[in-house]
Amino acid sequence: MKPDAQRIIMYIGITIGVLGGLLGMAVAIAAAPLFGSIFSLFFILIFGFVFGGLYLRGRKRKELLQNGTQANGKIIELWDTAVTINNQPQIGMKIQYNTISGQTVVAELKMVISRLETAYYQPGVSCVIRYDPNNTSKIAIESIGGSAGNQGGSFDNYSNYGNQQSISPETASVLSPIFNGMTQPQIDSWLVNMDNENQRIMQSGTECKAIIKNIEWMGVYVNGQNKLKSVTLEVLPDNLPAYEAKCYGIVAAASEGKYQPGKQIWVKYDKFDKSKVTVSHS
Repeated sequence: MKPDAQRIIMYIGITIGVLGGLLGMAVAIAAAPLFGSIFSLFFILIFGFVFGGLYLRGRKRKELLQNGTQANGKIIELWDTAVTINNQPQIGMKIQYNTISGQTVVAELKMVISRLETAYYQPGVSCVIRYDPNNTSKIAIESIGGSAGNQGGSFDNYSNYGNQQSISPETASVLSPIFNGMTQPQIDSWLVNMDNENQRIMQSGTECKAIIKNIEWMGVYVNGQNKLKSVTLEVLPDNLPAYEAKCYGIVAAASEGKYQPGKQIWVKYDKFDKSKVTVSHS
């Protein structure tokens, strides 16, 4: 089922549940004030516990990701909570990390993940987390499968390489139809425009997770063996339906393994035109 259909069904279900609960409370109170009041209080407590808890956890996570202290972590234990939300599983984890002061901390958290991401959350997998320095048991995962000191530089802008493009226009045209008929100056101009657009989105875009669906070399090397790539993504914005988008960037030769179909990465998208996306970090 598509994410937007899931979201519609979820909202319909919640609306029907709330209306049904309110009607039930009204009928119960009218028929038996004491019993009805107890029933109504029980319903409010259960509803508030389930949905209020989810709301508070989501809000705390966003606050930590914005204001928390970054650290490298490792998943040391993982379990299924037997809870699904909008057809997505909630998992529980124990994560070990070191604070800035050198203290080793093991913290627990629960989070809802996409079914497409289950393979990435396994014991022994490294991650980047944010923690509350005033309460080190409160953490949020920023990215999975990487480290805080090695997030940038693997998917770069053209300007980082001093505009050193090294392949003939004829070869590039054969390998990537987008360059068909272009001269070398025209290809250089295309790359500069790509770079400017990526930097604009990096500065003002909204960050979220994405899954690589396909990645293709566009027939252009930059500064040695660093390849210009076209990446097709399933973008997973918070509180919005998933969607497909394409972006372009230079993959450093040493980072080819990070950018493969099925890999989870972080991207930024233009909130006014979600089809415009650039890779933030892996």
